[in-house]
Amino acid sequence: MLVAVFGIIAASCQTDIQSGIDSANDLLYRKQYVASERLYRKLLKRLDNLGGLDDEEEAQRLLVLDRLGNLNALYLHDYDQAITYYQTLGRQYSKTDEAFAALATIADIHHHKLGDLPAAIAAYRELVGAFPMRTEIRRAQLQIANAYFQLKNYEQARAEAEQLINRWPKCQEAAEARFQIANSYYVQARYAEAIATYERLLEENLDPSLAALVLFELGNCFQELDQADRALAYYYACLKDHPDPILVQDRIRRVRTRLRNTRPLPEIQLPEYLRDRLATSARNQRPPAVEEVTGVVSESVFAPTKAKKRNPTMGATPGPDSTSAPDSDPAPVKPKTGDASTPAPDSAPAPSSESEEEPSSP
Repeated sequence: MLVAVFGIIAASCQTDIQSGIDSANDLLYRKQYVASERLYRKLLKRLDNLGGLDDEEEAQRLLVLDRLGNLNALYLHDYDQAITYYQTLGRQYSKTDEAFAALATIADIHHHKLGDLPAAIAAYRELVGAFPMRTEIRRAQLQIANAYFQLKNYEQARAEAEQLINRWPKCQEAAEARFQIANSYYVQARYAEAIATYERLLEENLDPSLAALVLFELGNCFQELDQADRALAYYYACLKDHPDPILVQDRIRRVRTRLRNTRPLPEIQLPEYLRDRLATSARNQRPPAVEEVTGVVSESVFAPTKAKKRNPTMGATPGPDSTSAPDSDPAPVKPKTGDASTPAPDSAPAPSSESEEEPSSP
């Protein structure tokens, strides 16, 4: 009889818990996050007070812990409270998929939300150690290398990346780890090692977006080495598949401007006759020089021009009203040839038109 009563009570409790979970889920889907979180906390407290949970109740408790962690992390942004719920879940349900997701979220919160890189590295290491056989830990190992890179501990970042490459040499994360190694050389201004690593990486069958990133970084290396032409070629090569084409276009514009400003214009070899012609033309177009002595312009330049005397041999004679006599006698006018009215100087006078009467004799 008592067993039946306890069974009825237990069934009633499970029904109440499940009904409460359904109500909390409904509030969550209606985006009433605060009310939903409050109801989940009440349900968790009730489950903790029961003690000796059966499998169904353990599943309910696991679900409630997961929802509480997600609500605080994603919607309420109470990251410390979210970490607390996730840690409880990972500790008490360590072999479940929810535990893996909880530990991964803890590491992500430390890394990207709180900016606590040492705590993030510790959380990633805990994840890798707790689930060594899962393929997803390759991403966690890569994040460890990234965190050391952000801490500017480049040697340790390369060591963590090499550990990933040695364990999973053919995966996508291994290619990204090699890219991270090359980046660490670049930021240390070890451009030759960076270029060699980037070029070896291009020999692999890379994802187009990763290949574009590699080409872009090669362009950056050659720009640092003052090889702007090669840098420009790599920038153009990565433009199509780069995740940020605006960044690439800006880099192309800067390099082209730099080339225009720094590269000397090519000297044109002209024929000698053309060089002489251009030089003569330039001299003819040059304005006359003005003589200046201590800021005073010479009077010889701007003095009034004196009128030149007219050359009498040019046929210029004074006018009838002129009172000035010419400086020299005018040249005699030569008679026109064949003019009968003007006798020649040495010829006899022409006969008169009227005959002279002879005197009469007495």
